[in-house]
Amino acid sequence: MAKSNPLVAKMKKKYGAKAIDNGLRLNPADFMEMLKWRDELDPHYAKLWLEYTYGGLYNRGVLTERARLLVAISQAVAMDEMEVVESHMKSALHLKVKPREILEVLLQITVYLGTPKITRAVRVFKKVITKAGRMKEIKASQLPIDGVTKSRSLEKERPTWRVPDSKFPEREAMMQKYGWHGISAGIRLQPTHHVETVIQFDRLDQNYLKLWLDFIYAGMYVRGILDDKTRLLCMVGVCAVLDEQIQGENHQRAALMLGASPREVLEVLWHSTIYAGMPRSLRAVRQFDRILNELGRASEAYDTQLPLVL
Repeated sequence: MAKSNPLVAKMKKKYGAKAIDNGLRLNPADFMEMLKWRDELDPHYAKLWLEYTYGGLYNRGVLTERARLLVAISQAVAMDEMEVVESHMKSALHLKVKPREILEVLLQITVYLGTPKITRAVRVFKKVITKAGRMKEIKASQLPIDGVTKSRSLEKERPTWRVPDSKFPEREAMMQKYGWHGISAGIRLQPTHHVETVIQFDRLDQNYLKLWLDFIYAGMYVRGILDDKTRLLCMVGVCAVLDEQIQGENHQRAALMLGASPREVLEVLWHSTIYAGMPRSLRAVRQFDRILNELGRASEAYDTQLPLVL
């Protein structure tokens, strides 16, 4: 929206330019519409909302805009908020996030949300991407039908395993039975619970375990379209808005293990307050604080705080 727009000038005079300019930068398609109804109904609330979001959390810079928006898209899908999904998709494209990465977030969170919500979200994505004239970028960036299986090597992956032999004595037998691709990915990416789940599922239903390993660990988690750090930050965000604390803890730990800083994980949880409110988000924050203390990494969050006033 042009800076000379009289409505923009009016809102800047009323609420200050900082948050307005940031809103127009981040979300030119929808920002003024969101501000307008707030201004009409309750200016005091509009001011508080602006200062908390576009003037505050969206202005901190702890997360890259790419990561912030991919997490926000995943959270909006988790909450079945397709209007918000569409808005964030438009913002992501505006800020040069690749269409394939946006789609990959939707496909990855199929694992957590199931197919109905993802189907609705992909329909929104297809509408947005088609209207933007960018469907050819999706066609050009498809993986081979067999994914990345042919490029993987067991011997190259062995040194990346994070579960010692003593804690998974059944490993070689399980790889022989179910194939090494899923087992290997699991003990690299989810060492806190993968082994326990594999052993349990093997007792309960070996046919399902094979399907589960091939779909998730041999398939989705190794596609490489999103880096592991970004993928895990999205999963941390999804678990926070769903109030899923068991998997939330697993993914918070995995995000730290795979390169996210404590400050970045914490930032995802602070931003979650915008989408899911305070109760769920702050439970996740308390959980993460406990994890950092258990790992002896609390100072990495405590000592990296932003200034009181930016």
